Amino acid sequence: MSGSTARALQAIDAGAAATGTRSWIDVLGDALRPEFRADVYFPEHGEPILFGPVCVVAGCPRRGNSRPERSGDRYLCMTHGEDWISDGRRPVQEWLAGGVTLRTAWKRRLTSCAVAGCERSRCCAQWCACHRKRWIEAGRPAEQDFAQIAAPAPVGDHACDVAGCEFPTPRRLCDAHKHTHTRMHDKDAGLDVDGFLAALTAAERRLVPHYDFSVLPQPLRSELRYAVQQRLDDNRHAVDYRRVIGAVAFVQSLGVASLLDRDHAWWDARLRGRVPRARSVRLGAIEVAFVRYARVRLARLRDHAYGVDPFDGDVWLIEQLGLPEFAYQPDKTISFAEINPQWLRELIKRWARWRLRAGTYTPSTVAGMATHFRVFSDFLAGRGELLSAPGDLTRELLQDYRAHVGSLGHGRNHQHTLISAMKVLLDEVRANGWEPRLPPTAAYYKGEVPRQAESLPRFVDEHVMRQIEAPENIARLPDLTTRTAVGLLIRTGLRTVDATRLPFDPVVMDAAGAPVLLYYNHKLKRDAALPIDDIVLALIRAQQDALTARYPDSSPWLLPSGRANAAGREALPGGTLRHQMSKWLAEGEVRDAHGQHVRVTAHQFRHTLATRMINNDVPLAVIRRLLDHSSTAMTEVYARLSDQTLKREWEKYNQRINIRGEVIPIDPAGPVSEAAWTKERLARAKQTLPNGYCGLPLQQSCPHPNACLTCDHFLTTEQFLPVHLEQLTETDKLIAQARAEGSERKLEMNENVRLNLVRVIEGLQSLNDDNDLSSDTEVANDAA
Repeated sequence: MSGSTARALQAIDAGAAATGTRSWIDVLGDALRPEFRADVYFPEHGEPILFGPVCVVAGCPRRGNSRPERSGDRYLCMTHGEDWISDGRRPVQEWLAGGVTLRTAWKRRLTSCAVAGCERSRCCAQWCACHRKRWIEAGRPAEQDFAQIAAPAPVGDHACDVAGCEFPTPRRLCDAHKHTHTRMHDKDAGLDVDGFLAALTAAERRLVPHYDFSVLPQPLRSELRYAVQQRLDDNRHAVDYRRVIGAVAFVQSLGVASLLDRDHAWWDARLRGRVPRARSVRLGAIEVAFVRYARVRLARLRDHAYGVDPFDGDVWLIEQLGLPEFAYQPDKTISFAEINPQWLRELIKRWARWRLRAGTYTPSTVAGMATHFRVFSDFLAGRGELLSAPGDLTRELLQDYRAHVGSLGHGRNHQHTLISAMKVLLDEVRANGWEPRLPPTAAYYKGEVPRQAESLPRFVDEHVMRQIEAPENIARLPDLTTRTAVGLLIRTGLRTVDATRLPFDPVVMDAAGAPVLLYYNHKLKRDAALPIDDIVLALIRAQQDALTARYPDSSPWLLPSGRANAAGREALPGGTLRHQMSKWLAEGEVRDAHGQHVRVTAHQFRHTLATRMINNDVPLAVIRRLLDHSSTAMTEVYARLSDQTLKREWEKYNQRINIRGEVIPIDPAGPVSEAAWTKERLARAKQTLPNGYCGLPLQQSCPHPNACLTCDHFLTTEQFLPVHLEQLTETDKLIAQARAEGSERKLEMNENVRLNLVRVIEGLQSLNDDNDLSSDTEVANDAA
């Protein structure tokens, strides 16, 4: 929302009065249900969104604020939580079975007098009022002795008038509450018993969830009522009423007439400043989140009531734009406020709206490109270029901007991003005919955008992965949902948003009875399928069983949020998962091979899975299908690295044997190593022999067809050793047959073949022995 929305609302109300349409107050009144129009709203006891969990102490009307047993679903209010701690933190069921005193607004625990058999309540450390007087008159003897010998005090025939207090009393108040009344009377001489009871009732009511906006003027009062009503209707996040009360006080301190008063930048600055000044950073953040939520909901109501286009403003809130395909980025903000001149800002907003509605760019991408366009705007401001009309945007100016980007010191990839953003904008504006006044030459042509540096996969080193995947380390994750999420990311390579938004039952069985994971590829906007193993299937089934017990009415998500999610309707936020992973890795002392702490992102598990598959000789086409890439070019990123595979292939290449049993090595770091390796790969592709490879240059034809074992160009490796052993046996048979037939020529040819075979076999066996010795040495070193 740009400009002063307060003035806009006043204009709307003035126009409404002139045309007979509804004012903003009327719109709010019509949107509120009768129960939310009261000065104070009390939610239904135990309602999961606005009331929250109930204290498990029988008869307690308060909200449960904490779970003594993290694995259970029993909650205690703050007062009874203090009692549970004082009683030694026993198991909750055992503690409840032992008899728990119902606590009222009285700050201390109401207990019986220490004198044996006395039924009256204590007004001090040990005694009721009667026994305290007797104890003083007796000269303050040892308390334990006095408690055993003193006679019980007289009691009345009715209970204390304080609600929930069962102690007997000869008058209206028990000893404990009478003492409290006396102390309060010292401060307020006019406070009688009835006033005291009313004060206690008010104090008790403050401990029961309620929403009081009566201190606010209109329309603020109705705006916040509407926000609370919307939270109930959303049935997603639970609300702590105390945080809403804090938000009311904060809004009141700002002196605004409406939550739609002022523009987004003003509110963003005030809300950001609220968090560090709050009594608790976490609680302050919750209050700020509620105000942000209220503003989004109210803006949506206003837009619907008055036909306002939410895309008209200079700051867009994704949740307000009505784009369900981007529901996983509801809090994303896109700001065009600092882009000048005005005609360029409106052109960029039109382009961004088209891209978002087409679903080809995500809100995060559009927000990033808006930031890139601000760089161009700052460039214009620095040069004093006003660009009062589209015709002023010349090719010369664009070329100067390209040089300016090169002088900023950014890397190649960021330079590419900045220039390509302008190229995409100008090309698509011209293609759609949105601005015919743009000069035809105001464009970047092919080859003018800085080239990107070739990226390599950001896989996690296997030394680190072994620590991450260790069962004892996985067990340290805070809950089953997080353990399931991390297991899925590691073993399936899903993107974080795809994993966290899996439906409750994403598994189907194919025709062969194998499990297949169905998911939605948010990046490519399409459904996808992924074969999974039994380990992943077991993770999913265990998570489903836990969710069925936690949400009897079911949850739409396999990985729901663990906080403020009473109905299970909220998926696990990606930011929450990333925070939990970061904390988990830091506390787990996961280190690299040099002993340094590592930082691993969830997306790196995707790169790691692909790199592992490359190293296990999985074809690129298969990897592309498994990762659901849009093109093989994306998958080829992993083929450019695969260090272990290349190392293994180089080792094979350096362990070739010719017909004399000689090793034919090549220096991997030599100037012709890449060409030599490429030539060998091509040779293997051109002519694969049953027992080795041909080392001839590709341009030459073989003068010795079917006589490779007598050819100097023949090369072989240990993978063909069984073939050579079998061929030696056959050659021995041919030699014996030639001798029996007296065929000298046949005998001579086969003896040459036999000699070369023996040399080749001995050479390959010696290589094999060397490899075994090297492996034994590595094992011994690892053991050491």
